[in-house]
Amino acid sequence: MMRAANIPRERLARNPLITPDGYQRLRTILEHPAAPVWNYQVGDRLRSEDLPEVARFREQLQTGTLVYGQLPSQTVLAHLEERRQQVALFQSHLPEGYNLQRDWRYIPTMQRADLVHRLEEIVPLDADLSRLIVYDTSGVSGHAILVPHHPCAMAKYHPLLEHILEQYGIRLAFSDQVTACLNVGCQVSTVTFGNVFSVWNQAGFAKVNLHERVWEQEKAQRFFDDTAPLFLTGDPLGFGRMAAWGIEASPTAMISTAVSLTPELKRRLEAQYRCPLIDLYSSTESGPLAFSAPDGDGMLLMAPDLFIEIVDSDGRPLNEGEFGEICVSGGRNPFLPLLRYRTGDFGRLAADKQGQPRLQDLQARQPVSFLADDGAVISMVDVARIIREWPLVQHEFVQQADRSCLLTIQPLAGYPVDTECLTQKLGELFGQTIRIRVVLDERLGEDRPGGKVMPFRSSAPASYP
Repeated sequence: MMRAANIPRERLARNPLITPDGYQRLRTILEHPAAPVWNYQVGDRLRSEDLPEVARFREQLQTGTLVYGQLPSQTVLAHLEERRQQVALFQSHLPEGYNLQRDWRYIPTMQRADLVHRLEEIVPLDADLSRLIVYDTSGVSGHAILVPHHPCAMAKYHPLLEHILEQYGIRLAFSDQVTACLNVGCQVSTVTFGNVFSVWNQAGFAKVNLHERVWEQEKAQRFFDDTAPLFLTGDPLGFGRMAAWGIEASPTAMISTAVSLTPELKRRLEAQYRCPLIDLYSSTESGPLAFSAPDGDGMLLMAPDLFIEIVDSDGRPLNEGEFGEICVSGGRNPFLPLLRYRTGDFGRLAADKQGQPRLQDLQARQPVSFLADDGAVISMVDVARIIREWPLVQHEFVQQADRSCLLTIQPLAGYPVDTECLTQKLGELFGQTIRIRVVLDERLGEDRPGGKVMPFRSSAPASYP
C-alpha cells in the first residue's frame, strides 16, 4: 500500500482527506492509457469537520418533510432570518418592521441581475472566504455569471444523488475500489478531470468529453470498459453522442441535467443502456431542485433546505396548480443565500395523491446545438464560453438554415465589446466558411415579455439528439 507521505502535496491541498488507496484509484483514472487529455485539476477540498454536517444533511433528506405552498418551512425561515443582518441585499429587501412570515408575499424577488451587479451584497459579511470555490454558470440561459460555493455545500450533492437513486430502488456501495460516476459531455471545448470523493469512501470520478475533435471513439470505449462507472451523469447532448458512438456500458442509472431532456431521447437511452434515465432539474445558483418521478408523473421536489414557490410576473405567489416562474429561497450554500430568487424557468406545483409536492410542466433551458463547416456539432455551451469573455446584459445567438450566424448582444453600460475579436473567435469555432455577424443592440429585449430574449436558436438541420 502506498504511504500517505507519497501523496503529492498539491493533491493533499485539493483533497485533504484522500487516503493512499484513494490516491491509487485517482491514478488509475488519470493514467489510463486511453484516457482523454486532462486539462483541469479539482478536488473536493473537504475537511474532517465537514463530514458530520454532510451526514446530518443525509439524515435530513431521509426524514425531513418538504413544505410547499404560500410560506417556507420554519427551518428555511429561521435560516433566512439568521442571514438577515449579514446580507446587505436582504436588508434592502427587508425594511425594518418586515416580518418574513407575515409579509412573505410582499418581499421583493432576487434576479439573475443581482448576481451580476450586486454579488458583494449577497455574500454574507461573516463568510469565511478561505473556503471559497468559484463556479461559473454555463451561460445557456443567458449571460454566464460567477457563483461562489463552499466545499461542504458541494459535498451535499452526494446525498442528493443517493436520494434520487434510492427512489428508483438503487443503492450503491461506494469505495476506493470503484469508479462511482463518469460525467459525460460533448463540447468542442470543456474541462476534463479526474477526482475522488471523501464522502463516497474515496470512490473515483471523471468528467469526460465525447467530441470527435478531442477524443477518439475507440479510446473512449476502452476507458468506459476499464473504469466501469456505477452510474452516469451528463447532459442530453453528451448522452446522445454516447449512444450514437455505440459506447457500451452498464450503468445502474443515467442522470441528465443542464438542459431539458426530450422524451424521445429518454426512451432511446433507456432501451440502449437498460437502466432508468432520470431528468434532474438543477442550477448552479441553487443546486438540485427536483427530479423526474419514477412513475412518470412530473418531478419530485427533493431539498428540505429550500423553499420553492411559483410566482407571477410581479413576484406574487400563485396558487397550487397555477403556471408561473419558479422561485427559490434558502439554500445550503453559505456564500449564496437566496431570498425569493427567480430562476427564469417556469412550471406549476401540485400535490400528488400522497400530498407530496410535484413540479409539473417544467419549461427550463431547452437544448440547442449548431453545426460547424466540417459538420461537427457545436454545443450552445461552446458558444456561451466565447461570449462570456465580455460583460454583457444578455445576448441572442441564431444560426440560420444555411449555417450563417447572427449574434445580437446587449452590452453592459460602460464596458466596450470588441466585436471584431468576438467575430474572429466564433469563426475559429465554426470554421472560416461560416458567415458570422455580430450586432450591438442596447435595447435588446425591450419588445419581449419581461425584457428577456431566447439566448440560442437554430434553424440549421439538426444535430441535437
